[in-house]
Amino acid sequence: MESAEPAPRRSYGRVLAVSTAVLFLEAVLAAVLTVLYVLTREPLRPGPTADALAALLAVSQLVLVAAFVLSLAAVLPGVALADALGRVFGGRDAWPWTVSVLAALTGLPVAACADARRDATGLLTAWASATAVLSAAALIGRLRREGLFGLVLARGAAVVAGIGLLGSFALWTDIVPKYRPPLLTEASMAGTWSDGRGGTVALAADGTATASAVKHFRTGEGSGWGRGCSGTGTWTLTPGRRNTWGQRVDIRIPGCPLPAWRIAGSPERPELYHRVGDPDDNDLYELRRSR
Repeated sequence: MESAEPAPRRSYGRVLAVSTAVLFLEAVLAAVLTVLYVLTREPLRPGPTADALAALLAVSQLVLVAAFVLSLAAVLPGVALADALGRVFGGRDAWPWTVSVLAALTGLPVAACADARRDATGLLTAWASATAVLSAAALIGRLRREGLFGLVLARGAAVVAGIGLLGSFALWTDIVPKYRPPLLTEASMAGTWSDGRGGTVALAADGTATASAVKHFRTGEGSGWGRGCSGTGTWTLTPGRRNTWGQRVDIRIPGCPLPAWRIAGSPERPELYHRVGDPDDNDLYELRRSR
């Protein structure tokens, strides 16, 4: 009786290449999902989509290098050690050894950062996430299949593109609601708005505005600077022509050169803001309604 033909020897060079590709695709997928999620939430700063996509394109080469280094430093040693342990204890390189070894490797830095005085939930979540990400790259990379690298690139890119297109379609058709600023009226605008640092503007229903130490800024000054300005004047609300993104609030106080304010927040907690400082810093001066 003929003995079974032994499995071909593993090519660790191919493991390195494939796992690097998988890690890179995982990073791109995470970025796409993050952008889609941000579009459903109130942005911390206006225009996050373009900024996030531009940042992703700008650092894509660095992400690829990081994926290679991570694969070389963690995935490849993990696969090699798992192969050795599998042959010693089981006679073959079973895949559970790979997951177990990577879980142990990722657990070392987590254990080093552990602090009995802090909640361990965050560390455990980070450990589980790192183990899952590295295990996926290792398990795919250890497959013995011709043309695996090209297959991973083609199918991985298709998955990322498909999820991006599907998410964009869901947002465009409002299947998944996209964030929009709240629709405000003159009546709902009336009240006192505060910057949280002593500056306030009281907007009356009759169109009167009373400012107390509200800041105005020179060109290039960030939100940490500015000069307080007080006085009485008027305010008006201009509705958006097409949607709530176009809403503007003009507050005119003699001696206070205040620009037009945009609207953000939620219907329950609306905000007024305008940009200050260097445009590249995306710095805002914000007012929130206090009552």
